[in-house]
Formats: sequence, C-alpha cells, structure tokens
Amino acid sequence: MIVLDSVLGGAKGMGIAGGSANNRSNRLYRALVESELAVDAGSSFGPTLDPGLFSFQTTLAPGVEHAAVEAAVWAEIERVQREGVTEAELHKAIKQTKAQFVYSSESVTNRAYWLGFSAVVAYLDWLATWAGRLAQVTSADVQRVATLYLSRDHQTAGWYVPESE
Repeated sequence: MIVLDSVLGGAKGMGIAGGSANNRSNRLYRALVESELAVDAGSSFGPTLDPGLFSFQTTLAPGVEHAAVEAAVWAEIERVQREGVTEAELHKAIKQTKAQFVYSSESVTNRAYWLGFSAVVAYLDWLATWAGRLAQVTSADVQRVATLYLSRDHQTAGWYVPESE
C-alpha cells in the first residue's frame, strides 16, 4: 500500500513522523494537474494498528466539475488494477519512499516514534527490517493490493462545494 501510495500520489515519509509528497511525476499529478482538472492532487496512506484509510484529495481547477475529477482519479486506480506499474515506476517509488522515510526518521523524536511504533503496532525488529521488505515489493504486489483494497463499493467520497461565490 505504501508503494501504491507513492506511485499514485508521490513518495512521502509515513505516519505522524512523515514528510510530504514532493514530486510531480506521480500518476495523480500527471492525470489531474497537468490536464488542468485540478491545481493539486495526492493520496495518503500510513501504517496503523487497525486497518486505516487510503485517501485521495484534490483541489479542483476553476470551472471543473467534481464528477470529472472523481472519474479521473478512478481511471488512474483502474489503470493500476488492469496494467500494474512499470518496473521504472516501481523502482522510483521504492527509492523515493525509502529516502523520505529515512529523512523523516533523522531526528531523535521521530526515531523514538518509529521505535515505539515498531514495539507497539508491529514487532520489535520492524524498523530494522522495513527497508529490506520495501525493496522486495513487486509490480504484481502493487497491482494485487490495488485490486483487493481499492474498489468502488468500498469508497466514501466527499465533495466540498461552496454555497456561493
């Protein structure tokens, strides 16, 4: 799910101690911002004790209908489900995710956060083995989790609509 998040919305550090997405080559940016449907687009997912949300957020460009943006987001999700991700996308997503995670773990406070997370939410060696497990993710893994977890019948969509100009 973390690699899928990187492919769709850009690499970022994870969780409370995470950084923000910083690239414009992710699929949502290209599909929504470069096509002028939105001025900003992204996704987010972080590890938690209980199952959590995989979220998408966009800021629509002036004059664009919400339905058009939602359809474009689903088109990108469905493309991953049908075609998977390329080896180049996979390699880039893993490399950038690892870099963001390392960067977001540099401070003593954030390092303590991840050590606590490992002990409470995952297992004691989670932090020490995370990068190695990330490197083992395949394109088939990304396609499988996109198909399994991102389905229209499991979505909740909300549109912020201004009442007046």
